[in-house]
Amino acid sequence: MSNDKFPAFSVLMSVYKKEKPAFLDKALKSIEDQTVQPNQVLLVADGPLTESLNSVIEDHRKKFPEKYDILKLPHNRGLGFALQKGVENCCYDWIARMDTDDISVNNRFELQLKAIEEEPDLAIVGGQIDEFSGNLDSIVGKRNVPFSNEEIRKFIKWRNPFNHPTVMINKNAVLQVGNYQANGKIEDYFLWSKLVIANYKVKNLPEILVHMRVDAGMYKRRGDLQNIKQIIRLRKSLRKANFINFREQYLGDTIMVINTLVPPKLREYVYKKLLHK
Repeated sequence: MSNDKFPAFSVLMSVYKKEKPAFLDKALKSIEDQTVQPNQVLLVADGPLTESLNSVIEDHRKKFPEKYDILKLPHNRGLGFALQKGVENCCYDWIARMDTDDISVNNRFELQLKAIEEEPDLAIVGGQIDEFSGNLDSIVGKRNVPFSNEEIRKFIKWRNPFNHPTVMINKNAVLQVGNYQANGKIEDYFLWSKLVIANYKVKNLPEILVHMRVDAGMYKRRGDLQNIKQIIRLRKSLRKANFINFREQYLGDTIMVINTLVPPKLREYVYKKLLHK
């Protein structure tokens, strides 16, 4: 379906040389198979890419030359910086985020645009994910996040209230609060916090919008010690804005530090059995 009755929007993806061409191909195909088509797909090449990745991108761009734009960064700068430049170069007021190894359900954009039509003052519309390993038949978990603005404002004090690859964000609102920044692996959590502190209206849809690919190394990466520094910075900013109190700040800091330091197998068990059910 062409995008005549809904607000125009861009899809924003960052591509890095270590990503797998076959996964990127499936991710892009899931965009092209949507019931409502984007007006722009902006791919940010975060540094030089492999020949195989460039070949996948070129194949898709040849099929839809009017849709695909490529922004090439000369050096790898990380996801936060790549998305910052991506937002600045998106042509439309609404930007759908997606990662290069995930698969969007075919009516994802239609559901989000309908929500925006109903509540045009929203700054973020996210949704639920399920997690798969290998192929889509192998669902290993789900990450359910709260729906309403009020629930999200409570949830964000303790955990990230959005599944980043599902969000559709308002470009003007994002730029008003300072855009994405290079904040380690939680550049999205920082951005959501700034939008919520600034009292922008946000929501999550109850539907699964994205099938998220997970691998064996995901839970190990969440134990990166650099995460501790960034989480403490984020929570300090919430406290400075009087969004959380002293007790909430230090209780949350303690939980996050413990989560980072525990063995990967235990972290995987907690996420799969308790947090990502």
